[in-house]
Amino acid sequence: MHPQTQELRERYNPDGSQLRLLQLKMLEILVVVDDICTRHNLSYWLSGGTLLGAVVHDGFIPWDDDIDIEMMHDDYKKLLKILEKELPEHLYLQTPKEKGYSLLMSKVRDKNSIVYMKDEDMSRYPYKGFFIDIVPIERSYPWMKKMLDFTYGRAFRRLKRKRLDTLKNIYEYAVSLVLYPLSRSAISICRFICRLTKPNSLVYTYGITAKHTQPYENIFPTSKIYFEGQEFSAPHKPHEYLFTQYRCDYTIIPGENGRPQHFEKVEFINNQDT
Repeated sequence: MHPQTQELRERYNPDGSQLRLLQLKMLEILVVVDDICTRHNLSYWLSGGTLLGAVVHDGFIPWDDDIDIEMMHDDYKKLLKILEKELPEHLYLQTPKEKGYSLLMSKVRDKNSIVYMKDEDMSRYPYKGFFIDIVPIERSYPWMKKMLDFTYGRAFRRLKRKRLDTLKNIYEYAVSLVLYPLSRSAISICRFICRLTKPNSLVYTYGITAKHTQPYENIFPTSKIYFEGQEFSAPHKPHEYLFTQYRCDYTIIPGENGRPQHFEKVEFINNQDT
């Protein structure tokens, strides 16, 4: 544990604080997803700030308000089908198929809360509660992914937004109607090529524009790590994984401006504790 962890916890997420309550409730979702993945032999691993928190703080980064996991695209597709059947009643699976949801990853959301975010329009979501992110990863060549991010990713988001208020937006929407099916076909071809050639690089699935490339050996075979006193799946080489992602000494505590939070406000409903 980082020597500053306890001091930071007392400042950001002491026991009984709303942030700590939120973290523990997100942890409950992670436990549910971990149990389902384990029972169905599906591989996943803690990622991003969640993995960093496990390595540096033995749990949440004290100011963090989300949980991220990743899994290979094939397991991801299997998991979505299983979650639709096996999630507890108080949880909701949000996928890219949902109208108005323009991200190419999925979330398991709580039904009994509402979060307010700066960078995501949730006005059309049926449920707006806190969540954990499930991000699909696959083998691909970075140049191949970059090409398809530009066509498929942009077309997907424009069709989801469906903005027809200006001539420019009408034009972009019309172009996207053509690009989207062409890009889907191109993705199928690229996936076939990558199954044959097995590139060593693992990247976010096509259309997710964030840069994130890991060598296969950083992730597989997956290992175990403790997070908030419980054992979860992690990349095979968590330290190498984190350095590859952040390209810096990730053990250094960032300054005030480097401690972002995703939620502006959280409301718990249905007689839950606040």
